[in-house]
Amino acid sequence: MKSHGFRHVAAGTGLAVAATSLLLAVAALVPGFAMPVQLIVVGMIVALAVSAPVCIVLSRQQARISALHEELAQAFKRLERSARVDGMTGLTHRDVFLEMTRDAMADRDGWLIVADVDHFKQINDAFGHGVGDRVLVAIGDAIQSNLRAGDLCGRLGGEEFGLFLHARNGREAHAAAERLRRTVAELVVTTFAGGKVVPTLSLGVAATRGLTLAEVMRVADEALYDAKRQGRNRTVSAPEPAMDQHLRLVTA
Repeated sequence: MKSHGFRHVAAGTGLAVAATSLLLAVAALVPGFAMPVQLIVVGMIVALAVSAPVCIVLSRQQARISALHEELAQAFKRLERSARVDGMTGLTHRDVFLEMTRDAMADRDGWLIVADVDHFKQINDAFGHGVGDRVLVAIGDAIQSNLRAGDLCGRLGGEEFGLFLHARNGREAHAAAERLRRTVAELVVTTFAGGKVVPTLSLGVAATRGLTLAEVMRVADEALYDAKRQGRNRTVSAPEPAMDQHLRLVTA
């Protein structure tokens, strides 16, 4: 950057001196307008003395403007990322996840997984919200480590997470949810007092075939509540829509 600015100063100064020299030389050719060599030299020195500081100031201003533009671009990137990504877990925000899931559902069928941290309020009450945040961060990392290419994930709010999978069938989607459940059950989160918290997830799985996003969210939530009622730390898959029902929905 400094060498680039120096080249600009040198070029500007040289141009000013050259223009002044040319102007004085042309003036010397005017009949009756005799101009001694000393005057030409003084003119060049004055041009150099004036143009050099001006070029330096302009070069510094240009460098400052370029730096401000770069800072603005970086700030915009951070703002754009904060609007899309949850700062704590690194997962996409709810609205972004739902928008991406809706777009993915328009391309092909898939499976929606809704996961909720078991007894999260008790964790916060017993160990403080700082430990609760650690649990959410650890689970966010576990979710991202279990994703495959084309899968989507997001934080739906609080201690609830969502995933959208392009699985071959319901059995594969259920197995993916179970892998995530087991991964989280193996986590050990330390407390500020040196204790340990082992979080667990309850998960509901629902096929998107023939359903709107709102409908599949409701079905997945019902499966999640069923997992809670069955004792938590388990995965429940909702029954898939029958093919004849799906055909009726598509042709309706």
